[in-house]
Amino acid sequence: MGIKLGNNKTELKLGTTTVQKVFLGSTQVYPEPSSVGTATISTAGNIKVGSGTYACVQRSTSGSGTGATFNIVLSGNVATSISSITAGGSDYQVGDTITLDYTAVADNRELTFTVLTVATVVY
Repeated sequence: MGIKLGNNKTELKLGTTTVQKVFLGSTQVYPEPSSVGTATISTAGNIKVGSGTYACVQRSTSGSGTGATFNIVLSGNVATSISSITAGGSDYQVGDTITLDYTAVADNRELTFTVLTVATVVY
């Protein structure tokens, strides 16, 4: 019985059985973590809208990650904190930047965009 990496390079097999997770001691080493675990605000942006908490999706990223969504607290037209990560998405790396789109705010109200930097990734 052999161990092989599948044709799509993301599937690990032991014989004919697909391996879901691999641990080295208590540390998971396969698959690699890729969901946003924590992030920091690297550019607060300038959003012409009232203070409150707003749902955001990814407008763009410096990496290849997709699907992360956030609730961002705005005060005085700038992002002051990340209230929650509502979906961690996938394929993110530490250091990736994520430019946000405030889904409930018209584009012409986002004068400069809020940018987050991925601080940790999780499974």
